[in-house]
Amino acid sequence: MKLSQLGEFGLIDRIARREHKRSTTLIGIGDDAAVLKFPGKYLLVTTDTFIENIHFKLKTTSFLHLGQKVLAANISDIAAMGGWPTHALVTVGVPKTMNVKKIDELYRGINRLARKFKIDIIGGDTIQSPKEVVISITLLGEVEKEFLLTRSKAKAGDAILVTGDFGGPAAKKFPISNFQFPIRIKEARKITKSKMATAMIDSSDGLVRSVLEICRASKAGARIWLDKVPVARGATLEQALYGGEEYELVFTVPGKDGGRRLKDKGLRCWVVGEIVSRKRGVKLVDIHGKVSSPKSGGYEHFK
Repeated sequence: MKLSQLGEFGLIDRIARREHKRSTTLIGIGDDAAVLKFPGKYLLVTTDTFIENIHFKLKTTSFLHLGQKVLAANISDIAAMGGWPTHALVTVGVPKTMNVKKIDELYRGINRLARKFKIDIIGGDTIQSPKEVVISITLLGEVEKEFLLTRSKAKAGDAILVTGDFGGPAAKKFPISNFQFPIRIKEARKITKSKMATAMIDSSDGLVRSVLEICRASKAGARIWLDKVPVARGATLEQALYGGEEYELVFTVPGKDGGRRLKDKGLRCWVVGEIVSRKRGVKLVDIHGKVSSPKSGGYEHFK
């Protein structure tokens, strides 16, 4: 079987079936971050890798903004678990012909965001790459045991909410040289401290993919109301549903008035759908009530 047949998420499932867990491992493969048990808190561990010509092109990339974006992608995963980031390991693979000033710019971007979120860069690796630039960051974080949020506790009847609009990065062809997107640490902490949310994920792979992943982990179905999806200025509904890289939060709360109650607590959020039984599947519903299946699950490597 070729990877193109299996796909990224099929590969993840295949790897996860072989996972062995120690007693300190609460959650391994399958969520935004791994969760390790420590007295009073959980340690969160996540990693993201950016590869030239897959995630960015050097001709249109600012190394300053690239450094920020790679770290931001990891911070968003920690936020989606209800936690905050603490330490990072940075691995960079570059050709030996690379100008040192570009590496300086890369780390300037990483360090700028690290200072903002009080993250210590504690190590990593620097290696020679034969051609493409590769940047991988492993980020550690913490969350109190009572505030941990995963993808797996959504229930039928829950409302699906989001923290921002969608489709902007796709409409702009995913520019890295103009790095601008919010990192929802404060919003995530507000959501988790409310103790109202049942599941949460970040939207790096797109709104539809995020809902699919919550439903897969929670053994549930969903209805996404197309007229309620907040579409970014200049974007299409298609881009909002499938584009990705917004790094917003997608989460569920019990009851139809969950969004209103969170807004009363000062959180800007929008209800975009509801969780239903697993047998009903994940469907899109337009303003006239017409039900359709998603055209795709959003971006997926190897496909």
